[in-house]
Amino acid sequence: MKVRRLWPVDDEVIEAVQYYRAIDPKLSDRLIAELEATVLRLVHFPQSGRPLANDLRQCALKVFPFVLIYKVLADEILIIAFANTHRRPAYWRDSLKKRP
Repeated sequence: MKVRRLWPVDDEVIEAVQYYRAIDPKLSDRLIAELEATVLRLVHFPQSGRPLANDLRQCALKVFPFVLIYKVLADEILIIAFANTHRRPAYWRDSLKKRP
């Protein structure tokens, strides 16, 4: 199963990596590793995330305060948002209507 991201997700990840890199470069490396492990887990177990409305699912990172909001399609996982659970955790709901 392939993974596709909506365009804002990359910006959200970059912002988080830069934030943690400013604190300690090792933290940003750990965030990237955890994000990659979470995406790999979704590839193998797409239904493992907690169900949300509109066929969306949420999968939390284990250490960092982020969740992946995603949708399982026929042949791919579409990542909608990389949301910080401490800062504006549900911002993506409003912006979902504006995204392509």
